[in-house]
Amino acid sequence: MATISWPAVPSGQVIPKTGRAGMPDVKMPITPPDTEDYRRANTAQLVSADPARPVFVMANAGSGKTKVLIDRVARLLLRREDGRVGAAPDSILCITYTKAAANEMLSRLFRTLGKWSIMRDDKLREELSRLEGRPKDAYKTDDLRAARALFARALETPGGLRIETIHAFCARILRRFPLEAGVLPGFAEIEEDEAQAIWQSVRAQAVLNASEVAPEALNVLALEGGHDGADVALNAMRFQMSVYLDFAETHAFNQAAMRAALIEGLNAPQASPAEILELEMGSQMPVGALREALISLRASGKRDDTRTANAVEAALYEEDPGRRWGCYKGAFFGAQGNAYKSLYNAEAGKDANVVALFATKDEIGSEVARVEALAAKLKLAETVERTSALLEVGLGALVAYQEEKRRRGALDFDDLIRKTRDLLTRTGMSDWVLYKLDGGISHILLDEAQDTSPEQWQLINALTEEFTAGIGAERQQDPRTLFVVGDEKQSIYSFQGAEPAQLRAQEQAYIQKDPAALSQTMEMSFRSSPEILGFVDAVWNSAPPVDIASGAQPPLTADEVTHTARRANQPGLVELWPVDERDEDEDADAWSRPVNALRSSSPKAQLASRLAKQLKAMVDRGETVWEELPTRDWQRRAMKPEDILILVRSRTGGLFDAMISALKSEGLPVAGADRLKLTDHIAVQDCLNLMRFALLPERDLTLAEILRGPFVGLVDDDRYLFRLASKRRKGETLWSRVRASDDPDVQAAERFLSGLLERRHEPPYEFLSRVLDVPGADDLTGWDKINARLGAPAHDPVEALLSRAQGFDATEPSSLQAFVAEMESKLVEIKRDLAAPEGKVRVMTVHGAKGLQAPVVVLPDTTAGPKSVSSSMFTVSDMPIWSPRKDSDIPAAEHARAVANAKSEEEFRRLLYVALTRAQDRLIIAGHWHGARPPGYHDRSWYALCGAAMSRFAEEADEDGIRRFGRVPPKDRDVFEESKAHSALPDWVFTPPRQAERQRRFGAPSSLLGRKTPVLAPFSQTRQARLRRGRIIHSLLEYLPALDPAARQAAADRYLSRLSDLTDSDRHEMNAAVFGILDAPDMQRLFRPGGRAEAAIVGSAPELPDGLIINGRVDRLVVTDDEVLIVDFKTDQPAPDRPDGVAETYRAQMAAYWAVLRRAYPGRTVRTALCWTDGPRLMFLPEEMLLEALKGAQSPV
Repeated sequence: MATISWPAVPSGQVIPKTGRAGMPDVKMPITPPDTEDYRRANTAQLVSADPARPVFVMANAGSGKTKVLIDRVARLLLRREDGRVGAAPDSILCITYTKAAANEMLSRLFRTLGKWSIMRDDKLREELSRLEGRPKDAYKTDDLRAARALFARALETPGGLRIETIHAFCARILRRFPLEAGVLPGFAEIEEDEAQAIWQSVRAQAVLNASEVAPEALNVLALEGGHDGADVALNAMRFQMSVYLDFAETHAFNQAAMRAALIEGLNAPQASPAEILELEMGSQMPVGALREALISLRASGKRDDTRTANAVEAALYEEDPGRRWGCYKGAFFGAQGNAYKSLYNAEAGKDANVVALFATKDEIGSEVARVEALAAKLKLAETVERTSALLEVGLGALVAYQEEKRRRGALDFDDLIRKTRDLLTRTGMSDWVLYKLDGGISHILLDEAQDTSPEQWQLINALTEEFTAGIGAERQQDPRTLFVVGDEKQSIYSFQGAEPAQLRAQEQAYIQKDPAALSQTMEMSFRSSPEILGFVDAVWNSAPPVDIASGAQPPLTADEVTHTARRANQPGLVELWPVDERDEDEDADAWSRPVNALRSSSPKAQLASRLAKQLKAMVDRGETVWEELPTRDWQRRAMKPEDILILVRSRTGGLFDAMISALKSEGLPVAGADRLKLTDHIAVQDCLNLMRFALLPERDLTLAEILRGPFVGLVDDDRYLFRLASKRRKGETLWSRVRASDDPDVQAAERFLSGLLERRHEPPYEFLSRVLDVPGADDLTGWDKINARLGAPAHDPVEALLSRAQGFDATEPSSLQAFVAEMESKLVEIKRDLAAPEGKVRVMTVHGAKGLQAPVVVLPDTTAGPKSVSSSMFTVSDMPIWSPRKDSDIPAAEHARAVANAKSEEEFRRLLYVALTRAQDRLIIAGHWHGARPPGYHDRSWYALCGAAMSRFAEEADEDGIRRFGRVPPKDRDVFEESKAHSALPDWVFTPPRQAERQRRFGAPSSLLGRKTPVLAPFSQTRQARLRRGRIIHSLLEYLPALDPAARQAAADRYLSRLSDLTDSDRHEMNAAVFGILDAPDMQRLFRPGGRAEAAIVGSAPELPDGLIINGRVDRLVVTDDEVLIVDFKTDQPAPDRPDGVAETYRAQMAAYWAVLRRAYPGRTVRTALCWTDGPRLMFLPEEMLLEALKGAQSPV
């Protein structure tokens, strides 16, 4: 338990507003106390970040593990205490779990190094002292200089700092050693949706092939797998590919050898199930004795006797061994495969023959013993047959899957890990590869280590092997180190191969190899309030042990948990809401309401509505939350919608959608789903319908959806759709009715739809872009219409659809039909980043919220129990076995299933820990009625675990049934009322405001002419050609001077040749104009050192109108020690002969630049000139002309 103790809150009572001792509430700001716990936590962080030795850190949620990891990287880079230089940036490898985590870590590290680069000496010494725990005066000038240089050093590192995911690291290694790894140089990394598409294709082909070459195996799969069962089993093979391929490779992919290995490993009979039944249900069956026993069983008429008699009699009538066994086993086993306790009653038991055959107590009857042995033997034989059949069909799909990826030059995520592991551990080249890597990686930092799979640990162990042996171990001055940070309690990704027990095992193994390695624990949470942490401890430590059948040992879990609170003087609140009873009439309208739609009176909808109303009231009342100030003090402020995070276990089931809908109904801004199936979103369906209509306008349903959708908007069914659709002749389409209508609204729709038909041959991206970006007859774009009907949440899905269309155009034949077919066949999900609240309530899964936090966390999905594992694939002694049903489990499979269920329940509890520890100030736990009987929640559910823990703090509930631990935070106005008596009004309250200064604004130099800006002629073809000529010449004059003179002509020719619409005479004339300037002796001063092309000029000057900031760009700026030359190239034809013939616009432009730069370069001569390409000629503008232009300057309108 936590080291802070809290008194229980009496029934329904709120702790008085004055607060408890040591926990001030509204005296703001407040500073967390410097306790002994804090000093221990600070020491633990300093020791963990010390780069001198390897460290394994077990870090509680919110304990600052990311900060420690970044601190350690920074300290690795810093100059050592003895003056040695720090580690090279490219010698550090930091492995994170997600791209988002890698980006966040990299951003925070660069932010730290960037601040160091511009800090004053005293501040930098203070910062480094806090980081390393050394005295401030220990840092010499050279140390500070080295620290400031780290930012540039890190930026200039080839490839950048290596903070990346394990998959990104593997991809980099494989690209470096493609031949050694056996991969194609330049391979592509494919996403899961593309990998799934490849798999579905090869799986279908493998099944088709099996129908010809292995029909018996395919028949077994179909019979054993049931509905979709074979597909499920084959898909599971893909996700456990290494198990199956390793097993097959061991036996050279020989079916007979693999079957023999299964028989030997499982101690199964050699005979097939059919052969066993033919013997056991044939000659081994005591038919005569059974017929005699039937007489006594029938005579009794009791239930057990009749059941046994019926089964035996039916079996004796059957001739087929399989059907006979199907009947006969019904005498001994129930529907779930459980043995009956008694097969006959006392009356029939008087017959010795019945007892000899069917006794289940004392001396077991001969048939009971024989059937039990037969059932066990059959299970073993069926497991061998079933698994062999799966291997025969599935291995073909796996091999074809690998071949197809190889043909495409592609690797999926699993390939990246597997290929890199094999490269470093199994191939004949592993020693060479490790030798080459050994000189490059000196420090490895592993984040979220609890979610690292065994394969990934093998890879990391291969990299660190030399750290503790051989040459690597001899580097005493600059030791090579491993830093691992994780938390077993937060391991929630078993479906990606994570095994939390590996973390402790790896820690122990490494410490045995390297005595200098440390094991460190970080218990203090810097995130959550003391009440929340105390509640988390109680939930975790009081949870009953997981019940595991078959004598299996429970999976390794963390010991009793203790959290200490950094925010010890900032009270929080935990609430446990009651579960409302189920409405008995909930399913009354099940036939009439839409499929999967929740009834408004359903428990989930009712809970969502209650929570939304309460959250809205909390925001409206101004209930407060804590926020940390830049000074590291804390103060209260009013709650905002973005402070609320609602976490559910799953997006399916209705509660997720009901919660979002209820929040919207209450007017609370909500961010929407964090993950979305693209084609499920209505805006995406609307866009795809436009394509479907363009391909087949006769499809009435599609057209009806478009007419009512956002792009057309004929939402009045009585006025539009009913009139259009009713009383049609046979074969008459809705589209023909639309075309014939004289209704103005329908005619407008017809014009829009006809435009779609005209564009049916356009590529998908172009088709969608026109619809969305080009305004229609009503001056509204498609985006405008989507926004008006569906709002901002529709933007992300439609943008994702556009992105898919653009990618499709680049890789596939550009056809609307092919694109629609792909979108309909692929399951495309988009993930939305909800890490930044953006002013909205967030609703997401607990898995999606890993790494996030919020002042207020709500858990509404708590009443269901842990799910049993759905997997039918198990590994026994490195052998794969397929057992699709629990009643088909052999003992080894039964044991494996029990362990898997136990691990699943442990993860179920770890998921609760992650959910609880997202909360900073307030935690609301609620639940909807689950099941048919009271109490409405599963006895091993989150709600049950939280209820047991809450009993330690608040046994009784208030009038609403809510139990609370902690105190209700004051409202924002209460904070103000209490604090205003202690605060004097500042002086500025009584000081009249100064007259506002004229607002400063940016303007182009031409704005100096005010309303005198000359009106230009319309864009005739002649003027467009002149303007284009000017742009081309300007581009050449911008880039060619930077090239070696000998290379300029070739570069110009290449550039001009790409402009296919130019004639040869155009190219010749432009080339002459450009090189007339570049080659002219009197123009060389423009291109001397110190000159810049397209130089931005931004600034003000006394000669310019008040408040105006010039924002422009000059073609050429040459700055020397004594002169500044401003030059603009002009392509007018003919060019003026004298400066007074220069257009007023040009004079104003150059005068503005002259005024700004004269102020920027005091003491230097500032001159302006126009370089006319017609000539060419350099024309300097007199200073008096510039001053005259400035005198006439006007403020921009």
